[in-house]
Order: sequence, then structure tokens, then C-alpha cells
Amino acid sequence: MIRFLTLVGFVLASGAALAGEPTVAVGHNRLTPSELTVKPGTTVTFENQDEMPGGHTIVADDGSFQSPGLAKGQSWSHTFDEPGTYPYSIKEHPATKGSVTVE
Repeated sequence: MIRFLTLVGFVLASGAALAGEPTVAVGHNRLTPSELTVKPGTTVTFENQDEMPGGHTIVADDGSFQSPGLAKGQSWSHTFDEPGTYPYSIKEHPATKGSVTVE
């Protein structure tokens, strides 16, 4: 019975990893996708895909979250627990905006 439960736990954990959490590709003047809708408790990963001296920094308009400067290939994640809409931008490209809606 213990082996069966261990196997079931492994399969469930593997399925969760395969399903993955949403990822936003970050680049020069680009966020893909720029708008996401997720459920409370979802972790969104921001992955920088372009070279930028000092990296790209993701900043919430309301100051509720901010990534460190991400070098090309680096990623940073934030968990969105509370319902609402969270607009953000790339600090180095402030006109490049995105949002995460939690519902």
C-alpha cells in the first residue's frame, strides 16, 4: 500500500510539473503574452530572452512586486494570491506594459 501511495504521489507531482505554470517571455519592448488571467495562488514566471546591460526588471505599477534585473536566460517568479488586476511594466522599457488578472 505504501508503494502504491508513493507511486500515486510521484505521478501527481510529475503531472503538475508537466502542466507548468504560466510563463511571460520578456524582451526589448516585448512581453509575450502581455495579458494573463489566472486563478488565485498561481505562480507566474517571467523569463528574459534578450541581452540588456543590467538586465530587464519587472515592476508592478502599484509597487506590490519587483524582480531583480534579469540577465538573458534568467527567470523570476511571483505568486498571485489575491483577486484583482495587476498591471506591470519593464523598468528599462516603461512603455512596455502587461497585466495579470487574478479571478
